[in-house]
Amino acid sequence: MSAPYRQILYRSLPSHPDFDRSDVAILRTALQFNAASGITGYLVRTADQFLQALHGPQAAMEALLARIAADERHSGFDMLLDEDGSAESPFEGWALGYDHFFEMEHGLELTGDGAPPPVSVAQARDLILALARAAADTLRFGSGFPQARMPGETDDAYLSRLEQMA
Repeated sequence: MSAPYRQILYRSLPSHPDFDRSDVAILRTALQFNAASGITGYLVRTADQFLQALHGPQAAMEALLARIAADERHSGFDMLLDEDGSAESPFEGWALGYDHFFEMEHGLELTGDGAPPPVSVAQARDLILALARAAADTLRFGSGFPQARMPGETDDAYLSRLEQMA
């Protein structure tokens, strides 16, 4: 990587069932680390997968990826895209956003043997754009998912609300 910023997209398989409290713990930790490190991103939970897009400074992203890889709340870490990023983040305003969608919305259903489907570089870039649109929509309109950030809610207020859910 030669640019000072990095953009990634990965997926993994949650260790806990959908709507588990462990997701709130992930959000709380990530919000604090990302805000302090200049990282922005959006984490989506499906029934069977996590999908996360992240953008930030090279060194901070290296530290974050090491933390993510070691986290036992998921397995099967699969880097779908890792490339240089511009100084402008597609997730401006988010230390970390979070929402829920169905795999079928983006063709990400697990196969019959439980494996995630292949994702091309072009599909990964399209997924980042879809997550950026979802992030902008959630900032503007909110989400029906209780762990998601509310419209107009700052990172500090969001973190405070998540602390009450823990």
